Amino acid sequence: MKKDHLAFLLGGLAFGLLFGFGGYHTWFAAPRLDGSNPFANPVTKTPTMPAAAPAPSQPAAGAPMVAEINELKRLVQQDPGNVAALVRLGNLHFDVQMWSQAAGYYEKAVEVEPNDADLLTDLGTAYRGMGQPDKALGAFARASAADPKHFQSLFNTVIVAGFDLGQFERAEQALQALEALTPPPPRLDELRHALEQARAQAGAGGGRS
Repeated sequence: MKKDHLAFLLGGLAFGLLFGFGGYHTWFAAPRLDGSNPFANPVTKTPTMPAAAPAPSQPAAGAPMVAEINELKRLVQQDPGNVAALVRLGNLHFDVQMWSQAAGYYEKAVEVEPNDADLLTDLGTAYRGMGQPDKALGAFARASAADPKHFQSLFNTVIVAGFDLGQFERAEQALQALEALTPPPPRLDELRHALEQARAQAGAGGGRS
């Protein structure tokens, strides 16, 4: 499975950015549910559990994309377990922030490939876009269980647990797992600093563990 679509989007010290990984789709930088975001820059908003950003009613696509979607749906109708077609449909809806539809296709793909960490991370990212952070964390946990060195799912866990939900102990555990990786993923010092700032702002011992 291709992994060339991974994009590590960090603007300055901006966090709240999720990894959508693996041969599936590109990336996701979601807004906070409450609209506030000390970790966002003007281009990529981030979130504490926000309402998902409004999405178009259907993919904003020209004729070639519509034709591709129709062909992919035909393939899935013929073969409901066609993971490649399901994932591509998920990606197309993901790219226009149609989170529910994207999640639906990813869920069907996960039924066939239940231990694919990349796919589970994409599914969790779509859940977060839907404003369902707990389900997102569940998907990231499954990804980490399938591949303990899968840093994208760990990174996303820090973001959702720490910045979205204020579950700082859970975020800290994921961050420590990231720091233990060899070689360590980039920008961990900034991620730690941002998490410590969020914890401090929430008050000593603040947040839900």
